[in-house]
Amino acid sequence: MATLTDDEMARIKAELFSNVLDLGAVPYISVLAIYSLIRDNVSSSAVAPTTSATAVTAAGPSVLTLASVTGLASGSRVVLDVDASREVVTVRAVVGSTISVVCAKTHSGTYPVEVESALTIVRGLMADLEAIDQQERIAIPQAGVKRVDEIEFFGRAEGGSAQASLTQHRYALRGRLASATGLTEVLREMASRVSQGGVMGFEVY
Repeated sequence: MATLTDDEMARIKAELFSNVLDLGAVPYISVLAIYSLIRDNVSSSAVAPTTSATAVTAAGPSVLTLASVTGLASGSRVVLDVDASREVVTVRAVVGSTISVVCAKTHSGTYPVEVESALTIVRGLMADLEAIDQQERIAIPQAGVKRVDEIEFFGRAEGGSAQASLTQHRYALRGRLASATGLTEVLREMASRVSQGGVMGFEVY
């Protein structure tokens, strides 16, 4: 079974306000040994991942031909594809080398199909957080004061509320990531330290 990589652990640490230094370089101040336990205990399903090259051109019921259906059965939850095309579907039936599912997204090319597991859940949350990063890079230039003589902020239609919405969504995803990896208390403590440093918020005078 596959487990989280060192690079993925570094991303989790960064999202939870922890340092991303190599283990041998971590200062012996508030050392969080729990990370070394998590790395090898967030694992994939015992069912080997497979692939599909069946194009899904519209949302709705689909029959996908897989390279292998070993271990799959009606009721299995599987993760299709990656990045923005990633979605979790439930297998309705397995017939020969095909599975019947209901897709909400489109898929093309050859894409991975993997049984949902602790590993896919954590990786999915990290992918969602990366998507928030990308949206924030677009939204940040539009955030701020619109006029100086009379303080006027960009309105909802102009993207003014986009940054706040993305930030709230990021905090919710961080909470889910921390909960999934048993790091809720770590997130709470680290976020408190960052907040005390004045990084978590701002005030308008």
